[in-house]
Amino acid sequence: MASATRLPLKSILLATSLVLGVSASRIQLRSAVLNTLTGPGKYSRIAVILVIFANIKNVPFVWHYRVWSAILRHCLFSKPQIPADLATSSLFLPVISSSRSPLYESDYNFHKSNSTYFSDLDVTRSHLVCCLLQPGIERLQHNLRTKLVLDKEGNAVSGRWGIMLGSVMCSFKREIGMYQSYEMWSRVLCWDRKWIYIVTHFVKKGTCKPTAYILNDGSWFGKKGYKKVKGDGRVRDAEFDEKAIFASAVSKYVVKLGRLTVHPEVLLQASGVLPPRPGGWATMSGPSGESTPEIVEVETNGTAEVGEATEDSDWKKVEAENKKGLKFAEHFAAMDALHHEFSGSQGPALGRYTTGLLW
Repeated sequence: MASATRLPLKSILLATSLVLGVSASRIQLRSAVLNTLTGPGKYSRIAVILVIFANIKNVPFVWHYRVWSAILRHCLFSKPQIPADLATSSLFLPVISSSRSPLYESDYNFHKSNSTYFSDLDVTRSHLVCCLLQPGIERLQHNLRTKLVLDKEGNAVSGRWGIMLGSVMCSFKREIGMYQSYEMWSRVLCWDRKWIYIVTHFVKKGTCKPTAYILNDGSWFGKKGYKKVKGDGRVRDAEFDEKAIFASAVSKYVVKLGRLTVHPEVLLQASGVLPPRPGGWATMSGPSGESTPEIVEVETNGTAEVGEATEDSDWKKVEAENKKGLKFAEHFAAMDALHHEFSGSQGPALGRYTTGLLW
């Protein structure tokens, strides 16, 4: 993710367009198509083409295209713009992306192989992180100028930034059949002093719709791409939950600037999706590493009227939702200690085998 934004993307895009344009002008497309679809061996060539298109998702480098297109869309071509009046209520909203399970993703039961869920997670997480946190990512990228993250002496931290994946856990509930379409609903689950946790639900496509899509976009080619569309707002019940959710996954990300771990709330605040903290931020303009910003305890007098939106009540809502997510995340985080269970050379092994034809 960091690598994509460090490259001179506009120059690369212009050069690539020129190369493709010149190359296309020298290729006689009509003759190439006719030569492929006619003549000796045409049935074999047509069969190969059909197999490739039927499994285009698993062709080499398509995964890279899917991930990079998500990153570049939100960080370059069509920067997301969350309406200011909805920004702080958007923190826990999902991003929905759809896909399908082709033949090459199927196991011997002709279901989507459990290993392929993780490549889909790479794509949907890229959409969510770049869509929700793009303003903070941009400030982090230019930290020497924005001074978002400072060291103990109050100087802007230099170094390459990155949002790195720490671990993933996926719980499978129902199988996804061959060529069955599905949706991935990804949202921020919670965060602690180091990690941002993201939950993704694999859901049967078309089963439910959100009440609306709130994003606008700042496209190179004008305001387009995102739409405010009213959904059905159907309430999820036990029967719906059982039949529609195929799997649920939790992933955790850490934000780095050089060797420094950046507190998740620094990036969330810089992205404009956190409500004001009662009493302000103690160290947002000071050291911004793993141990900061510090929480300011504020006594509330309870004078706000019922239903009245205050800074205190907005922050409490976010804090309550975050604590609810942490109840799940703390069990996930406990799995980090599993590395200590590796026995190594302390005893015998059952055997040694290769995992492929050659390696």
